[in-house]
Amino acid sequence: MKIKLAVLAFILMPYVLQAHGYWLEVKGSGKPGEPARIQIYYGEYVNQGRMKGKSLDKMNEIKLFVIDEAGNRQDIPIKQTETHWEGTFTPATEGNYQILGINETREVQDWHKHNLGIVRPMQYLRTNYKVGKGAVQAKSVNYFDIVATESDNGINLTAFKNNVPADKAKLTIISPDGWEKVKITTEKGRASFVPNTKGVYLIEAEWIDKTPGTYQDKPYESVRYHTETTIEVK
Repeated sequence: MKIKLAVLAFILMPYVLQAHGYWLEVKGSGKPGEPARIQIYYGEYVNQGRMKGKSLDKMNEIKLFVIDEAGNRQDIPIKQTETHWEGTFTPATEGNYQILGINETREVQDWHKHNLGIVRPMQYLRTNYKVGKGAVQAKSVNYFDIVATESDNGINLTAFKNNVPADKAKLTIISPDGWEKVKITTEKGRASFVPNTKGVYLIEAEWIDKTPGTYQDKPYESVRYHTETTIEVK
């Protein structure tokens, strides 16, 4: 199978939110000078359930941007549709474009019903868009991040916390047909898996920092970092 990486930071909460989460998809020709559409979805990826309408309202604070191989950053405005949020960018040259989403401004949430108490949520998204030929080159950018690279043996993953490899991080891999597998990273933050079918895979991770604090005059008991990565296998 030819593997096209579309890396997305997606933190699934194994015991919270019942597999609801966000993910990125990119639609384009993969050619310079031709626009690509970046779409942000919310729902249950394991059964391809996608939420619609007002359920998407809370995504309005996600900031989307693209980084090219030279390190140049372009902010991407997004707008809400009935089924997703969407933005567009046009790659100028061949190469790999890292597409990232961040929401670090969501208000403090009362998640006692999810056994988390009073939480400040942090959301990170990631995907890659390859233009032309060549290997995908990506590096950690988000505060909590999962970077994926392909090899002859499958997909290699590296988890990061504040640009430092995260050991013993729990990564949940979901295939397009609902197959799931959990991997625990090594002391270098690494894990890997072999795809079982073609399509888009979702890699999820979560990190709970139990340091209390105050945000926008509201106290919280912990910070929940949530990151997602998608990989398209062709």
